[in-house]
Order: sequence, then C-alpha cells, then structure tokens
Amino acid sequence: MKFWIKLILGIIVIISIVLSFSRYIVVRQSFIQSIEESANQNQKEHNLERYNLENSIISNLQMGEEITNEKIIEYVKKLYSYMENETDMVALYKENGEIIFSNFENIDSLKVEELFNVDLDKRCLRTIEDKHYMLFSTCWSVNSQVIYIINIYDITYIYNQRDKQLIDILYADIIILAISSIFVAIFSAVLNKPIKTLNETAKKIAIGEFSQRVNIQSKDEIGELANSFNIMAEQIENKINSLNMLVKQKDDFITGFTHEIKTPMTAIIGYSDLLRLRKCDEEKTQKALDYIYSESKRLEELSYKLMDLMYLSEQSIELKNVEIKKFIEKVSKKILLEEITLQIDVEKEVLKLDESLLEVVIRNLIENAKKAEPKDKKILIKGYTVENNKYRIFVIDKGKGIPKEHIGRVTEDFYMVDKSRTRKNGGSGIGLSLCKKILELHNSKINIESYEAIGTTVYFDLEVKNEK
Repeated sequence: MKFWIKLILGIIVIISIVLSFSRYIVVRQSFIQSIEESANQNQKEHNLERYNLENSIISNLQMGEEITNEKIIEYVKKLYSYMENETDMVALYKENGEIIFSNFENIDSLKVEELFNVDLDKRCLRTIEDKHYMLFSTCWSVNSQVIYIINIYDITYIYNQRDKQLIDILYADIIILAISSIFVAIFSAVLNKPIKTLNETAKKIAIGEFSQRVNIQSKDEIGELANSFNIMAEQIENKINSLNMLVKQKDDFITGFTHEIKTPMTAIIGYSDLLRLRKCDEEKTQKALDYIYSESKRLEELSYKLMDLMYLSEQSIELKNVEIKKFIEKVSKKILLEEITLQIDVEKEVLKLDESLLEVVIRNLIENAKKAEPKDKKILIKGYTVENNKYRIFVIDKGKGIPKEHIGRVTEDFYMVDKSRTRKNGGSGIGLSLCKKILELHNSKINIESYEAIGTTVYFDLEVKNEK
C-alpha cells in the first residue's frame, strides 16, 4: 500500500474515532439529561395525581360513603377524565398483586410486581416492543387495605430524539469525513511529493545514474533527509568513480606490465634463437649479445621497480633529520648526465625525510628531465622554504614538455606519453608512479606544471625540522 494512502486512511480513521467518541458522549449526556428531566416532571405529576386521588377518597370517607374497589375505580376514572394529558396511564393493585384497575392494555408485560414496596416509592424503566415507559409506584392504605398506584408515562419521544440525533450526527460525520478526505488527500500529496522525488532519484542512482541529486528546499526533517541523501549520493558517486579509476588503473597496469615484459622478452628470445640455430660472424654475435644483455638489464630494472612499488604499498617509514643541500649535492654526483649540466640552487635547511627513498625520487625526476631533451642542455634543481613550515624542491627543464591532456595521468603505473621515445630511452613508465608513492609516505604529493615545447617543472614539499 502506498504511503500517501496509508496517511489518508490513518488520518480519516483518527478523525472518525474522535468524532464518533465525542458525538457519542454529547448525545449520551443529552439523553441522560432528558431522562432525568422527564423523571423529575413525571415524579411531580405522579405525586399530584396520587394526592388528588387520596383527597377524593378521604372526602368521600368523611361523607360516610363506603369505599369499595368499584368506588376507587370510579374515582380514578373521574380523576383522569379531568386531566388534560390523556396519554398518562395508571394501574391499581392490591397488596397481594391482584389488579384493581388499569387503562394500559399490556399491563402484564410491564412486570410491575418489582415496584411493590410498602415503605418506599419506586421508579423504573420498561420497554415493550418499540415503546419506552417510565413507571412510578406509591403505596397507601384505604380502610386498612393496602393499595399500590402505578403511574405509567410514555417516554418513547426521548428515545426517538436520541435516535434522530444519532442519524443527524451520522450524516454530518459523513459530510465532515468526505470534506476532510479531500483536504487530507491534498495535504498528503504535498507531503508525499518530496518523498516521491527521493524515491525516483534513488531508483535512478540504483541503475547507475550516480550524478542524480534531489532539490528539496525545506527546513524540516524531510529537508534534512534530502540533504543527507545528497551527501550520501555524492559519497557513492565519488566511491564509484574511485573504484572505476582503480579498475582502469589495474587494467592499464596489467596491460602495461604485459607489454613491458613482452617487448624485451621478444628481443631476448629472438636473438637467443638466432645464436642457437645459426652460426653467425663475430659482429652479428656481439650485436645479438648486446641486445640480450641490454634487454635483460631492462627486465632487471623493471623487476626492481615493481618490487619497490609492492614494498612501498605496505611500508611505513621513519623520517630522519637531513641537511637537504648536502644531500642533493651528494645524490647529483652519482648521476651521469653526459652532455647535460645539472645546476643546483638549494637553500640550506634541515628536513625530515628518508634518504634512500628520497634519492629514488631525485634520481627519477632528473632522469625524466634528461629524457625530455632540454634545449639548453641544463637541468635546474631549486629548493627554498615556503609557508606552513614547508620546504619546496623543484626539478626544472626546458625540454619537450608534456601535453596538457596527459599531465593528470603521468603518475599512473606504466603510463607513457610517448611510448616509443620512452622505451628508446630505457624507460618503463613507472618512475613517476614510484615517486608519487614515496612522496605520499612523506605526507607530500608530486606537482607537475608543463607546457609543450617550453618545458616542465616538477615540485614537492617536505617538512622542516622543528627548532626546540
């Protein structure tokens, strides 16, 4: 069942219960009050009729008349013939329950014996078929004879009034419920609209449209829910994009790794097969051995870098205080650049780093700058302190540069901008990826600014030792 239907039904049921209960209480109180008012009025009439009958009988006794049952009946008939209300009924009984007189046809159905009490006047209600009656009884003595006078009053009109009120209330409640249902339906539709929007958006996200968001401007709980939903959707989208990127990187890694292994292995197998099957002259033999050696070294270097990557993914390092200028000068002396000049412009400062790992970063960045073939045959290393207690190191070249669309991916495993040039220069496509992971262990990141045919600047920040 839809939520809005549940809401409408729930509100209508509540309204019905409240209306029914409140109207029932009102009608019941009105009915009880009418019964009491009728009882008071009928009690007065009963007392008056009894008084008149007693006076009539006493007057006749004083005149010396003999009071018999026939005389009493005559007095009763004469008394009620003078009364304006012809609907009042009366019955006379002897002490033993024998009826003397009654102008009520179904007197036996009223079970008046329960009203016979010598000491007390009694009152009760009786129902015969669709008629309702109120009975009053009084006991008095005539010539040492006990007589019960029973007055019977028809109060069916009170019950009819109650029934009419109930029917009128029923019709009124139906009209109220009909009008209320219309307003509740409109109200529930307004309330349900943002929930419907949330539901539809959730369905779209479920089928892969992760960019979907809800636009619900409200300061109530639904507005808070919509805001939380958008935050959740954004987190899901970011997570899915991250997972997709990881899958793509994994596929690229496998593809690149397979290709990088296949290329040198093809050369090694080809030249080994040549030496195995044919007897070559010394020049061809030397050339084949050189290819086998160079490609084997390339495989060795690739395996070392892969091992470094796997090692770094599970490694936590201990940073030590190192004087950066001396460190860079020491590393630069180990690098053979042939026709390239390495310029060092580094301020003295003590940094927190891992020497062996940072040496890998510096080496790779210098090697990459060399492969970019700088036009001025120079590579510049700069270093100075910046804000937030950080020291920034730059490696700058004026080489071929990196196309803009490739800059964001050059730190991915095995990613190469120019595969033929990279392999020609002995690259494997995982140098910058290795640098990125090392710098992440130093709570830093690699930044690349590059323009085609102008050059490339790579820089990163390291933490300066705190002075005590």
